[in-house]
Amino acid sequence: MNRVGLAWVVWLGSVSFARVLFAQGADPPPSVPPLDAPPAPPPAPPSETAPAEGEAAPAPLAPPPPPGGPAPVADATEESEPTRSEEAVEFDATANDRSSRRASLRVQNSLSGSTGILYVPQATSGLPGTFRLSLNTGFYSGTGFLCNTDSPCPAYEDEEPNEEDELNHVSAHLGLSATLFPFLEVFAGIHNHASSNSRSRPKLLQVLGDTNIGLKAFNPWEENNVLFFGGEAELMFLNGTGGVGLDGAGTGFAFRGLLTFDGTNREKQDDRVPLRASMKLGYKVDRSAKLVEELENTEPPQGRGDSITRLERFGLGINRVDFFEVGFSAEYVHPIARPFLQWSIDVPVNRQAYVCDIESSADRGEECLGEVSQFSVAPSRLSLGVNVFPWEQRGLNLLGAFDIGTGATSLFVDEVKPELPWSFWLGIGYSVDTEPPPPPKVIVERAPAPPPRDQVVQGVVVEKGSLTPIPGAIIKYEGVRLTGMVSDDAGVFVTTPLPPGPYSFSISAKNYKDGNCAVTVGRAAPAAPPEPAAPPHESPIPGMPDPLVPEPKPSNGPKQIQLQCELDKLPRVGTLIATMVDAETQAAVGGARVKITDRLGRELVLEGDASGVFRFENISPGSVKLTIEGPGYLPTATELTVKEFEELQSRIPLNRRPARPNVALQGTNITLKRPILFQTGAAQIAPESMAIVEEVADFLKNRPDLGSIEVQGHTDNAGSPLGNQTLSANRAQAVADMITRLGVDATRLTVRGYGDTKPAAPNTTEAGRAKNNRVQFVIKR
Repeated sequence: MNRVGLAWVVWLGSVSFARVLFAQGADPPPSVPPLDAPPAPPPAPPSETAPAEGEAAPAPLAPPPPPGGPAPVADATEESEPTRSEEAVEFDATANDRSSRRASLRVQNSLSGSTGILYVPQATSGLPGTFRLSLNTGFYSGTGFLCNTDSPCPAYEDEEPNEEDELNHVSAHLGLSATLFPFLEVFAGIHNHASSNSRSRPKLLQVLGDTNIGLKAFNPWEENNVLFFGGEAELMFLNGTGGVGLDGAGTGFAFRGLLTFDGTNREKQDDRVPLRASMKLGYKVDRSAKLVEELENTEPPQGRGDSITRLERFGLGINRVDFFEVGFSAEYVHPIARPFLQWSIDVPVNRQAYVCDIESSADRGEECLGEVSQFSVAPSRLSLGVNVFPWEQRGLNLLGAFDIGTGATSLFVDEVKPELPWSFWLGIGYSVDTEPPPPPKVIVERAPAPPPRDQVVQGVVVEKGSLTPIPGAIIKYEGVRLTGMVSDDAGVFVTTPLPPGPYSFSISAKNYKDGNCAVTVGRAAPAAPPEPAAPPHESPIPGMPDPLVPEPKPSNGPKQIQLQCELDKLPRVGTLIATMVDAETQAAVGGARVKITDRLGRELVLEGDASGVFRFENISPGSVKLTIEGPGYLPTATELTVKEFEELQSRIPLNRRPARPNVALQGTNITLKRPILFQTGAAQIAPESMAIVEEVADFLKNRPDLGSIEVQGHTDNAGSPLGNQTLSANRAQAVADMITRLGVDATRLTVRGYGDTKPAAPNTTEAGRAKNNRVQFVIKR
């Protein structure tokens, strides 16, 4: 049952397609502007060369104007540099034609080879001289499509009629279209597909080399025309079954009317709509049933003597009726990716008066068209996909699409080939333009002579009030596309020569507020005529030479206009951003209360939110003190240094209140479960001891009844007695200062250093010496 034939044509077409790809890839097509690009600038005028022999010499240039007279107007025939006027010509038809030829490289083929998308041709084509090659491949793999409980199939060997089939289907469509005239396109296609079905005998059915050719006519492209009408006629040649070559009896044909809306074909960019939609309405005479007519009418063993099965009809692509074809497509037009949506349906028409045997069809799990004439038996499909154009100036396009069957996928009739429930498409195409784009249109206009540029502005940027030069200031022109400047170490900047007119500058510099200054460049005064030469001076003394008269020196360089620009100094303040975090988990602590005191003694208190972030602005430079209280945390204090014009960010750890207090009152002593540690040989409190110091301060704040407290410092006997006494006093003072910053009244505290005079343990061991290096708190009644 295999239909085999023009496989060599497929191979030849693939080789030709590859050769075109490589040939076009060698030299890219000429660069042309996109649809939305502004008109290209005119080419530079040719250089002046000596005229060839026999040619007329170029006309001499016009003489300069007399002093005070009007400037001459350049004529279009003069060899002056042409100037393109954007205002005089809003739309250049020649430039749009170049864009149209470029757009022709983004026209792709449908499955039949006619320009369009998959199943729906469009009522347009490329411009004359363009042609397109395409290769589209469809894939399907599934179970239970043609054979299932609702649609049994003939059983072989140990199979059951209701057993589901396993189907793999691959198709390939090679298409070629060429635009011969502004209104005519020719197209052709070669179509192959193969189906492997577990319930079919044989399992593999192939169709190789079905061919179609056609003509498409349409109204030519015109500016601002968004509706295009057309029609196409197509002949379909089918290979015979079980043999090689075309079977003339199976030749079919189709006629289609086409309509396309192209919203991109507008003169002005603002009027363009990135949408292209097409519709087809046609009639297809399908004579594929003639390919198996002899087989079905011949009794065994030479023939079948009965209708072929549904599996064979699908694998061979056999229909017994004609079709009305209806299709719609919509495409979003983009320079690179163009997504599209498409729906098409083939409505069966029994023009061939085929008589379906109801009982025989029922045995094969099928219906007859006359009994179930409804939408579900008409082959239809919904297609979603995208065309991609990866290179702007080349005709390569890639296609990816997904078909969803919406008819003839589950309810089968004897007259119509089943429609796949889904299929996935991949495609590649290439468009070629055999004609070079037309040259850009050059518009030569009268151009006034440019104003003289014989004056420069020499400015200086200074601080307002002090007139201190500001180096490194950035000076930019406002409203004029000229390169800005940077002031030198003396605050000086110099512009390029400027034509007459007003100029404004915006000026910015670090640590200064942005400012502006302006200047007007007037027309340069005409050069003064040279003074008449003085008459010869007679020497008062006969025989002596005349006295020397100095000659005036000519002025070199453009005239300078002086300008002074002043900037206000920013306030000499800084900014502090403090984040409160848990000392152990580093998580943000919300709801804290922060008091900041700057170096001038000014205080500010803020209540924090859940983020734990505080921002303090306009802080006087220098040391600032922060006191923080957070819910569930011990009060803490820290000191930071803020610099002018800078933003300081700091993370401040907060220590949680201990579940069991580490500070207790025993008689007249306040005892600590953990000692207060210091940096080795110094009076700086170790970071790990800040928690116990904060707890002592919190304890004393809550017990004002304890009265005065003596903060005692003690050391071991290492070092000299005088040094130990000084170190112990300094450590006790450091603790007292921290406690005071944490809110304890300084008048309640006295500080005393005892050195090594009151050891708490013998200084003979490391443990004993550690006990002796301590700070104690004693209540003074």
